[in-house]
Amino acid sequence: MKITNVRVLQLEGRPRSGLALYEIARGGRAAGEATPHRWTFTEIETDEGLVGLTHGGSADVKAAGRLLIGEDPTRIEYLWEKLYGTLRPNVRPVALLDLALWDLLGKIENKPVYKLLGGPTRERIPAYAAMLGFSTEPEAAARASVEYIQKGFSAVKWYLPCNALDGKAGIERNVALIRAVREAVGPDVWIMVDWLLSNPRANSVLYAIELARRLEPFNPTWIEEPLPFDDLDSHVKLARSTRIPLAFGEHFYTRWQIKQILDSGAATVIQPDPNAAGGITEMRRIAALASTYGVILVPHANESSRNALHLLFAQPSSTCPLAEWGVRINHDVQYFWKDFYGPKDGYFELPNGPGFGYELDPEKIVSQVEL
Repeated sequence: MKITNVRVLQLEGRPRSGLALYEIARGGRAAGEATPHRWTFTEIETDEGLVGLTHGGSADVKAAGRLLIGEDPTRIEYLWEKLYGTLRPNVRPVALLDLALWDLLGKIENKPVYKLLGGPTRERIPAYAAMLGFSTEPEAAARASVEYIQKGFSAVKWYLPCNALDGKAGIERNVALIRAVREAVGPDVWIMVDWLLSNPRANSVLYAIELARRLEPFNPTWIEEPLPFDDLDSHVKLARSTRIPLAFGEHFYTRWQIKQILDSGAATVIQPDPNAAGGITEMRRIAALASTYGVILVPHANESSRNALHLLFAQPSSTCPLAEWGVRINHDVQYFWKDFYGPKDGYFELPNGPGFGYELDPEKIVSQVEL
């Protein structure tokens, strides 16, 4: 079997509705604005008719795909090295093509990807409900948190609305959000606190320390992306100044960049994303690296949720104890799939295959452009 073509498709569907709509302004869209579903996908075609597929794509991915033409798609390690050796430091095309190759390998072997990675270590994985797109007004956030705890989730993640530029009033607003959620869900529910949406690049380490200490009484499980991404020294200072564990790494790519985080000692949880950090091939290495440092791996997984779960099911719970579930974003991201895969009663069950188990649904495509 040989690779014959790599296609990158920009799809547009019908207007977003229901949980695919955000209650806050996000990505240039107003709160509640019902724009069409728009996503890009990458396909790797073969001379035997099997096609590997992944969410995501770009002109760079299309160009990088030329390196795969004529190659045997089952030589995944070789192809990763070929792509990375040619494209570094541009890792995202490597990651997306790697994901499509793993999907293709699963179809060749007629197995789900987690079986190709060594088989499942467990039957289900706890999910935490990431509340991106929900209102951050304290009363509304409290109600939404209770709703998802009643659906079986034992953990929720909330996104702070304010950063250092919002001053003391912003700190009070952030604290009010987490206080309301904690009072609503009680002491036993995990609460993760994500600082990314409020733009942590504006945050000094002094601001981060002050806010973290204000949040400590509410016992967050972790604080996420609290500072400028590449400022590891400030992350170290923050980690030494609060009893709340730090989680970050979404903007770090490959095992070498992740190793910088691990060597710093700042992170208790690392969060590389399969569609950016190097695909499943590199995420396996990162998982092994995390386990040697005694650090938890919980991949950032909005667009890549269905990819990440296959990796996590093939890893021990001591290294990968839970998985992210972006409630609203997945109702947008998964629109073009024939099926919808999500947690049941707060847990992910073993996903179907072959490959990652998804297929595009032609009935949902209103228009299509090939790059």
